[in-house]
Amino acid sequence: MNLFGDRGMRAILPVNLINVADTQEIPNSQEIFVYRDSGANIIFDILQKVKVEDPQAAAKFHLDAIAEENDAMEHNFIPAQRPTTNELSPIVLDGRQVLKKAGSIHCLRTLFALFRIRERDHDVVVTFNIPIETGEGPGRNGAITAEQGQAIESDFYRVVDSLRIVDYNLFAV
Repeated sequence: MNLFGDRGMRAILPVNLINVADTQEIPNSQEIFVYRDSGANIIFDILQKVKVEDPQAAAKFHLDAIAEENDAMEHNFIPAQRPTTNELSPIVLDGRQVLKKAGSIHCLRTLFALFRIRERDHDVVVTFNIPIETGEGPGRNGAITAEQGQAIESDFYRVVDSLRIVDYNLFAV
């Protein structure tokens, strides 16, 4: 699927997604998709490169910013256990966030990939937000079941492995 216009980036996305841009305005630097059958979503962000040279530290910087935006009560992450085959060599992390929403505690798994676009001084962040617990149990109120979780994790790696930059002019300042 084409991302950021006809020739910006390409990735293999799952077929059961809704493009949020079809129903609401999204910044030009983002692509957001939600799964039809759960509260899980996929966000692609084009960001100015953070001035942190160590890729792991840059990934942590971005994940900390996401957790702050979500008003997470706590968050943590570990390096992903599965290597990626993408030639852009993304940093891949597997994180958890604990959020308080509507008076209940929600747990969110965040699968995260940071692509450092050295040629254009930008970072591309791919985030899969997967609600594990929403206060009502698996498969309820947007929370995923174990089977959905496995499928979404497979989707994440398919997207990360397949992401390609088609036109570097996408990153023109």
